[in-house]
Amino acid sequence: MSLSEFVASLPKVELNLHLTGAFRKDSLLLLADQNAVPSTQEDFPHWLGLLDAPDYEQLEEIARMAGSWVMYPEDIALVVYDIGVALAKQNVRYAEIAVAPSDFIGAAQMNFDTFIDALNDGRDRALRGWGVDMAWILCIPRDNPRAGDDVARWATGSAAAARNVVAMGLTGREDAQPIGQFRRAFATAQKKQVPTVANAASALGAGGMEEALSELQPQRLVDSWGIVEDKGLLNHIVESGLPLVVSMSRAQRLGMIKTMGDYPLKALYEANVQIMLSSGMPSLYGTTLNDEYVAAAEECGLQIDDLILIMRRSIENSFLDAERKAELLQRFEFDAKTALATYIGRN
Repeated sequence: MSLSEFVASLPKVELNLHLTGAFRKDSLLLLADQNAVPSTQEDFPHWLGLLDAPDYEQLEEIARMAGSWVMYPEDIALVVYDIGVALAKQNVRYAEIAVAPSDFIGAAQMNFDTFIDALNDGRDRALRGWGVDMAWILCIPRDNPRAGDDVARWATGSAAAARNVVAMGLTGREDAQPIGQFRRAFATAQKKQVPTVANAASALGAGGMEEALSELQPQRLVDSWGIVEDKGLLNHIVESGLPLVVSMSRAQRLGMIKTMGDYPLKALYEANVQIMLSSGMPSLYGTTLNDEYVAAAEECGLQIDDLILIMRRSIENSFLDAERKAELLQRFEFDAKTALATYIGRN
């Protein structure tokens, strides 16, 4: 059994998948044709080319443009179902997907209710057909603070949990707008006991993470750039047990590191940071969650037992309800024991 086969054999969770960065290109092109995008958007060939060869300086613009081709509820259901199929092929059993409603509900055919219903239509089809569950983290784009109150209202509404909304998030480059503009939305979510997630420590490094912790007090952080060198911040994160989701492919694509092995993953792990792995925007980064785990071992020096611990930790730190979390953990422990025995026996 190869390392790739071992990773693929284990049931996993994905905690930071971005909807607009996970579209399957074939479906996206089909929807663009159906929605007459090539004939109405003069620069369509330019953006189409960027799907295959992204300019990572324009990453958010590429993702948002691709999302603009997904115009109708049935389009949303299709791309979500596609994501479920892709997750099933990796043996990912549950995913928390970051979604910015403001990127979609301006379309003529969708308001928030039709949008969330379309998400859940695709989710239900993937769950029935492939056994993959998905839930939604409703996100405020960092460059659109005016969306904050609406997103907080949707994420904390009485029907949110029944519609598979599990958290509210802040996404995008943290230097787009001052973080204080999102304080009220996060306070609203926390008052209603809705978990919160914040992207931090990419463009602004450790300083961006310190701001996020101080201003927003999230229950989960995404990105970790620069915190290894900031011992005070590192100690705070370790002592608080704050979960931290990272994607090594993202750091490489954005030019923070030359190779995956340059990411300080082992240093964070050995410092007892609650590290979890994610593919983030797999269609644009050219990665999968399985790829991230394989790279963690082959390029960053983690051991098999370390990978198992990170997978287990990811399940434990998900926003699944207690019953479903216990069921997934039980299945994981059984499969991990079986796979580990096979892997050791063949290597």
